[in-house]
Amino acid sequence: MRIAMSRTLLITILLLMLAACGGVANVPVINKSPHRTIPAERVVAPGDSIYSVSWEYGLDYLDIAKWNRLRAPYDLKPGQRLSLRPSAVVTTPLSQPQEVVTAPLPDAPAVEQQPAAGQGAPAVVAPAPPAPKAPAALDKTQAATVAVASTKTPLPNTPPSKWRWPAKGNVIARFSRDKGINGIRIAGSAGSPVLATAGGDVVYVGEGLRGYGKLIILKHSATYLSAYAHNRRIMVAEGDRIGAGQQIAEMGSTGAEQTMLHFEIRVNGKPQDPLKYLDS
Repeated sequence: MRIAMSRTLLITILLLMLAACGGVANVPVINKSPHRTIPAERVVAPGDSIYSVSWEYGLDYLDIAKWNRLRAPYDLKPGQRLSLRPSAVVTTPLSQPQEVVTAPLPDAPAVEQQPAAGQGAPAVVAPAPPAPKAPAALDKTQAATVAVASTKTPLPNTPPSKWRWPAKGNVIARFSRDKGINGIRIAGSAGSPVLATAGGDVVYVGEGLRGYGKLIILKHSATYLSAYAHNRRIMVAEGDRIGAGQQIAEMGSTGAEQTMLHFEIRVNGKPQDPLKYLDS
């Protein structure tokens, strides 16, 4: 009797083991790649900027500018094709504008004034030079642009000496290359202030990057940039010069499952651990 029961128990265990081996285990797959595969080129969509494209693929915006022979302010047009790899760059030289040779207008002949009777040699009167054209008046938009360009000083070449905390709250996620977390996540209350970590220029405002919600990117120098994601309300515009600690947005949950600020610092396009920069 005991032998039969033992055999039955053994057969049952074997059948359970075989069933477990034959089934498909529901093991979650973790994507450890912090960025998508970088294509050879990217078609510019409305709202894209060189900064948002570089952020999306973890590239340096200066490299993209070099590969595509773009000059500051790096204006992009929808439908334009951007090379995202050096090998994709067309090596033909830039077309030089054809020189237009304009034949000079013949000088107006000198007017010989006939002398009156009994006078000496005739006097030669040179033609009067043409009156200079008055410069065209600038409209309000052009005038404002010129005024800003003339008063805006260039950003420093050195990184900020101090990095302020961009928001108040608890850090709920830390920087991790393995998990694809390119910054830190600070939980807070909806509408609480989001502050600029350092002074700089606003180079991107929008919702074009998947997973970031309403995003702001600040440029602090040629190599240092910071990003502020999931905002509820944005309080700055592209081109604004921002001071350190200035409020730039309200914390929100756009593109996220909870109210928080996702904050990043990048150097030459590469994500850095913000906790190594922020004041303790």
